[in-house]
Amino acid sequence: MKRILTLSVGLVIALSSWAQGFVFQFQGRNLADGETVVIAAEEDLFGELSCATNDALTPTEGLVMQVLNGMRLTASATLQITQNTLNASRMQWCMGGDCTPLVGQTSFTKRFSVQGSEQVQFDASDIQSEGLLTATLTVTIGLESHQVNILFVNGDYDAISDPRQTDPQATTCYDLHGRRLQGRPSAGMFILIDGTKVRKVAVK
Repeated sequence: MKRILTLSVGLVIALSSWAQGFVFQFQGRNLADGETVVIAAEEDLFGELSCATNDALTPTEGLVMQVLNGMRLTASATLQITQNTLNASRMQWCMGGDCTPLVGQTSFTKRFSVQGSEQVQFDASDIQSEGLLTATLTVTIGLESHQVNILFVNGDYDAISDPRQTDPQATTCYDLHGRRLQGRPSAGMFILIDGTKVRKVAVK
């Protein structure tokens, strides 16, 4: 009986730790499953317009996957590009020590070993036109799966459809570094997602 009780307690502990084995984080904040990270185009070190989930100078402050239990686990990750009008000459996705140029395909899958945090390095560089790129990253470890949506934006927008925004009542404001803001923003440029519309706004 004592052995059965010990096994039961061990199983409960294992299942509770497995229930939240990893999370996505952006700018040090845990993301809700399916949340959208918004990144506005900026000039990079070479003077080209680019969007990147992780800044070259502070890469760990960008988009990362954080394993919570400290174990080394095998992950399967799929990046699905759902819309792209940016006309960027170069795009790549790096995870698990493997970088993949994104040329002519819209869906990519990687398998890799992860322990602790893993950067989600996804970027579009030498952007030649106004537009947007929407992508969904899905990571699965064992039976657990989480998604994060990525929205790259270049230019001023009115009534641009974003298929990742499904709640018509949702209004969310981000600064130009992709950080979600609470309350009314102070003066500056911001990205506003209002239902299915994405626009860049100036607050004076």
